[in-house]
Amino acid sequence: MDLRPLTKSQPVNQDKFEVSKILFGTSSFGGAFDEIENCSPFEAVSRALELGINAFDTSPFYGDSEQILGSVLSSLSDKYPRSHYYILTKVGRYGLNKEDFDYSSKRTRESVEEKFVDIDEVVGDGGVLIELFKLKFKSFGVKYLMNASPLSMALLTETAPPQWHPAPAKLRSIISKCASYAKENGFKISKLAIQFSLEWDGTDSTVIGLSNRKQVEEAITWFNEILARKRCEKNADKIEQIVVQEIQKIMGDWLNWCWEYPPTTIYQR
Repeated sequence: MDLRPLTKSQPVNQDKFEVSKILFGTSSFGGAFDEIENCSPFEAVSRALELGINAFDTSPFYGDSEQILGSVLSSLSDKYPRSHYYILTKVGRYGLNKEDFDYSSKRTRESVEEKFVDIDEVVGDGGVLIELFKLKFKSFGVKYLMNASPLSMALLTETAPPQWHPAPAKLRSIISKCASYAKENGFKISKLAIQFSLEWDGTDSTVIGLSNRKQVEEAITWFNEILARKRCEKNADKIEQIVVQEIQKIMGDWLNWCWEYPPTTIYQR
């Protein structure tokens, strides 16, 4: 495995968003995809920091993700102080259903307060909201572009997605065939999906949901393979290219299809 760190372990630039090419997504810490072992978040986060991932994405929508991430980072503060990484979180969505969306000022304030941050740091002079409004649109010149969910919420993996996944049954069946085809030819569909996302130079970073040390190391290794290809000005090997093309053929009309989430209709497609 090529586990060269993505970045050096050092304080991040708070005036610029100099994020690592892989951004650690913590949705799995809420237990939505797999049962989380007590040691997994600590091992995953500490290994990610060791390998140069300097940003973590969380949300109140992800169950206890914020609290688990905060606890792990706090326990690692001697080696990796708060100045060494970015934390991205969200407001507005707190559950699976449409009624769980709440963008009211009251709930937004409560959500900020839940993050144990002095409210004046957020809404006061020099606070984050003031700065966000200053940066809003920037004459339509978007400053940072992030990619996310290369595995389509655990759909593009070697195992079946969770029961709550919004993909229609027909699409699940087709992806299962794609995963089997990839395996028959010596590839993991999760690797093909992640590398397909990481290989594009148009984004600053890609958010990948990670839950344990192995997944962190795989993501770093797969990204380093892409860097090695670029240094040698090589594309993926011919067999890999054929496998990807065949998977796209198997997907047929479902290729690039998007689902509504949370769904308001039952899919019949």
